[in-house]
Amino acid sequence: MDDLELISWFDEVSMDDRNTVGGKGASLGEMHINLSNAGVNVPNGFNVTVDAYQKFVNSEVPVSTWDNIREPDGVEKIRSAAIASKTLADALEICLDGADPKDHLNMHGRASLARALVRQTPVPEVVRQAIISGYAKLCDQYGQGVDVAVRSSATTEDSSDASFAGQYESFLNVSGERAVIQKWRQCVASLFTERAIGYQIEKDMNPLDSALAVVIMKMVRSDKA
Repeated sequence: MDDLELISWFDEVSMDDRNTVGGKGASLGEMHINLSNAGVNVPNGFNVTVDAYQKFVNSEVPVSTWDNIREPDGVEKIRSAAIASKTLADALEICLDGADPKDHLNMHGRASLARALVRQTPVPEVVRQAIISGYAKLCDQYGQGVDVAVRSSATTEDSSDASFAGQYESFLNVSGERAVIQKWRQCVASLFTERAIGYQIEKDMNPLDSALAVVIMKMVRSDKA
């Protein structure tokens, strides 16, 4: 898997690419192409694709990852069961198996453990380098340390069956490759809030069937837009 599959630039995507870059990423790509062709100066950006998300969740969870993750309240022995998992996806499946939106303490414990796993599991080097490469190109275009917006773009958001508006995280005024990677990871973790998990269960959707792309684009000053 190379960088071209892990990131895609706005001028490379359209609404036909929703399954790869999510609804927001596809819309921004379509807008960027149309407005740029009309002579409008549009801020550039790229999508960290669903392939990058899948690469991350299918990566192995090092044993040392668990050193900073405690047993959550409301769910007995779930941490012990998840430790035996080989991949992050396997561990997340254990976290969410049996989640009940009506049992708030249980949901809180399961969701908290899932997010902790996402925050603590190392990002695969190939994904890190793809994000670093994309951000470096934005720095080349706009200046070193350019401020960017890091915005979640789920493949299931605003579909015909459900609307996830406002459920996943986005971050503004992010600067530096380390911060960009951290915010990408936080966007991924936001898939596993109690609200997001509960909503999907109520819609008869499996939260683990969702996939997340993340938009990284140059910030625009509101007084200049």
